[in-house]
Amino acid sequence: MKTIGLLVYDCSLVGGAERVAMNMAKELSSFYKVHLISLFSEREKALFESDKYISHVINPEPLSITKNFFKLSKKIKAYLKENNIDVLFAITAGVVTLAVKAASGIKTKVVYCEHSNLENRTYGKKHILRQRLGAKFSHMVVTLTQRDKNNFIKMFRTPENKVRAIGNWTEFKALDNPYNIASNKIISVGRLEYVKGYDLLTKAALKVYEKYPQWHWDIYGGGSYREKIESDIKEKGLEGFITLKGSVSDLNKRYGDYSFFVQTSYYEGFPLTLLEAGKSGLPIISFDCPTGPSEVIKSGVNGLLIEAYNTDKMAEAIISLIENSEQRLKMSEMAASSILPYEKENIIGKWVDLINNL
Repeated sequence: MKTIGLLVYDCSLVGGAERVAMNMAKELSSFYKVHLISLFSEREKALFESDKYISHVINPEPLSITKNFFKLSKKIKAYLKENNIDVLFAITAGVVTLAVKAASGIKTKVVYCEHSNLENRTYGKKHILRQRLGAKFSHMVVTLTQRDKNNFIKMFRTPENKVRAIGNWTEFKALDNPYNIASNKIISVGRLEYVKGYDLLTKAALKVYEKYPQWHWDIYGGGSYREKIESDIKEKGLEGFITLKGSVSDLNKRYGDYSFFVQTSYYEGFPLTLLEAGKSGLPIISFDCPTGPSEVIKSGVNGLLIEAYNTDKMAEAIISLIENSEQRLKMSEMAASSILPYEKENIIGKWVDLINNL
């Protein structure tokens, strides 16, 4: 039986990448001996303890990776050797250079898992360098989408046989409710941060509100941009139309109250919220942003894919679904089946195949 490790920046923060790593650790423990390795632990280690896998923190106190690169990579190497790790998954570009350095000269093979995408330039030049080095020196690169796989091949000249596209799966349990065709409410879900494009959302919403003020748009999620978004909503006179609902733990029970799902992000990695909405039977409207929406949405079948960042076309698409309940119903009928390729069993099978063939 192979022994694998999953290296993340800080599991105690439980962000998107950390949740994916914990889910992978739990599921892959049925096939391998698994170590979930957290570079740092700003909060409680107990947040990622499990009887399914072994958890370990390299350095509890957060440090600058750049300034402490050799110190941290040496600690990781010692752990890899002590625990006889065959394959180390570096979850995100943030830790991949450490993983590559730590595995040099020993048997451990490194798989670089890109959690975002190469078109996202919001993280700065240091991040791009880490992506490039990770692509060059790891044994395998795993992207979330086919589009990003193609970008690694084009931008970094990564050999095609060294890159695989494996999307995320979701643990989301949708309720088996009939589609609510009478609903006059729109739902969006996502962190209240710049990258989610809420400034674009309010621009589109203003045009929808002018024609259909009796409809309503709810946004679920929390984040540092909340006050800015609230100010934007007030400035545009949309207080009675858009409501920020905050973060909730029972979204699966709420999707059934809505007519369709809208996403206006500037960038995505692989948007799990689209899978959740689809599993709940909601039609989806999204910008064709990098990356993910174009691989989940079949435009005109289970939703509508809109030219990226074009708020006029976004508003037109929303209005078209408001005015066509029959189209909404047909899209709803196709929504759940379109998510089947991203069911957990299918995705886990791809990971097992990758590991067994390294």
